[in-house]
Parts: sequence; structure tokens; C-alpha cells
Amino acid sequence: MVAVGKVTPEQAKSMALPFPVLSDMELTAAKKYGLIHEKGYMLQDVSRPATFLLGPDRVIKWMRAADNIRPRPAFEEIFEAMRR
Repeated sequence: MVAVGKVTPEQAKSMALPFPVLSDMELTAAKKYGLIHEKGYMLQDVSRPATFLLGPDRVIKWMRAADNIRPRPAFEEIFEAMRR
């Protein structure tokens, strides 16, 4: 598991999460995957929350994106996608 967000490396480190957080201050990854929420937070562009499953070949096998930070896919939905 890895998180990507508009946070500095220092902010990411201060979160003390049990997985890496990659800094994407310019939203490069979000733009590449069409995940920009224009003026989504305090009139600034932010990335939409998304969950990806990548195969061993690093190709996206499954993805869920939302327009709101609260809804996340249920673990069961993710596990079902992993079984496919």
C-alpha cells in the first residue's frame, strides 16, 4: 500500500502512517489519471480520492474514485477485485 498526495515530504512523515506517502505537490499523478477535483478544497485544485489495484505488470487491474473524501471502497469490494 502506498498513498500519493499533495503533501510535502515533511508533512507525510509527520502523519506516521504504516505505509509510504509520496509527495505530489504539482498533482502530476492525479492529472495523469484524470483525478483532479478543480477548486475542490479552499478554492485549490486537489486530487480526488482513489483506490487502485495494480497487477505484477504494474498495469491497473481495478480502480475506484470518488468526488468526496469520505466514501471509500469496502474491504470486501477490494478483496473481490483481487480475486479476479
